[in-house]
Amino acid sequence: MANMTAAFFYQDFSPGQMIIGMEVSTVLSAIISAFGIFTNTIVIRTFMAMGPADGMTVAFLLMSLVDLTFSAVSFSLSISTIFLILETLSGNFFPVQPYGIGVYFANLLIPLSAIISLQTSFIAIARCLCVAAPFYFKNMFTRSLTLAFMVSFTVFSSAVYVSVFVFMGMVDKTDNIKNLTRPMLWVSPNREPTKSIVSTIIAIIIPLASQLIVIITLVVMATSLRNSYHFRLSAAIGIDSPKRNRQSAAPSGIDRPTSKTANKECTISSKEMQIIKQVALLSALYVVCHIPKIMFIITGLVLPEFNLNRELQNLYLTMSNTRMLFEMINSASNFPIYFKYNSKFRKLLGKKMCRQKNS
Repeated sequence: MANMTAAFFYQDFSPGQMIIGMEVSTVLSAIISAFGIFTNTIVIRTFMAMGPADGMTVAFLLMSLVDLTFSAVSFSLSISTIFLILETLSGNFFPVQPYGIGVYFANLLIPLSAIISLQTSFIAIARCLCVAAPFYFKNMFTRSLTLAFMVSFTVFSSAVYVSVFVFMGMVDKTDNIKNLTRPMLWVSPNREPTKSIVSTIIAIIIPLASQLIVIITLVVMATSLRNSYHFRLSAAIGIDSPKRNRQSAAPSGIDRPTSKTANKECTISSKEMQIIKQVALLSALYVVCHIPKIMFIITGLVLPEFNLNRELQNLYLTMSNTRMLFEMINSASNFPIYFKYNSKFRKLLGKKMCRQKNS
C-alpha cells in the first residue's frame, strides 16, 4: 500500500497523466473513506448503547472500531495526497513533505488490513461452528473469549509490522534542487529486507488464508443450514404422522397437528437467524471486496516483472489502486447490513434519531 503513494512519482506517466490519476484516485478515496468514518461512527455508538450482550456483539463492535481506524487513516492518506498535488501544481512547498507523511499513512494501512482479515475470519469460523455443531459450540464463544481473540489479532499484527517503522522516519533534509530544508522521509537500507519478511506474513499469507477460510465457512454454513432444515422437517413430519392417525377419530374440539406445527419446529430462532445473516453478508462482502487484493498478490507471485520500476509497473499501479479502493469499500459498508438484519440495532438507532429530532 505504501507503493500506492510512491507510484505517483514514476516517470512512465506524463505530468498531466500523473496529476489526473492522482486527482481521480484521491477524490474516490476521500469520498469512500469519509463515508466509512461517518457510518462506522454511527455503528460504534449504537453498539456501545446496546451494551456487550453477547460475544457476537462484542466482535461486531471491535471490528467496527478497526474499520473506523482504517477509514480514518485512508482519509488522512487522501489529504496528504491533496497537499502533494497542490505542491506539484503550484510549485510552493509546505513546511513538511506531504509524500513522507503519505508513506507513513499508507504503511499504517497494511497491519490494519491484516487485523480486518483476522477478525473477519474469526467471526466467520465462530458462527460456522455454531451452525454446524450447535451442541458443542453454541455457548463457547463468550464475550471474554471473543474479546481475547479480537485484541490478540490487533497486538499480533501491530507487533509484527512495527519493525518496519523502526527503519523509517521524518528527518530534516536539504533538497538542493528545490533549495529548501524541511522534514522529509528517511528510509534505512535495512528496511527493505525487513519489510520483505514482514510483508510475506502480513500482506500475503494472512490475506490468502483469510480469503480461503471465509469462503469455506460460507459454504459450510449454507450446507449445514440446508441439512438442518431438511432434518428437522423430516423429524417433525415423522412425529406428526402417527399423531394424525391416532387423532383422526378424536372429537372435533381437540387440536390436531398441522403443517404449521412442523414448520414451527423447523424454524431457527429469529435472533440466531439475524446473526447468521449478518455474518454471512459481512463475510460475502469481505470476499468480494478482497478479490482485487488476491489477484494483486497472485500476480506478484507469478510475474517477477510485476512491480514498481519494472516492465509491468503500470499494471501494478492500476491493480494497487483498485484493490485499495475496494478495501475502503469493505470497511465503509457494514452499516446497511447491521441496520437491515439487526432488529435491536435498528430500533435503538431509530429511538436515538427520534430523540435528536425532538430535542
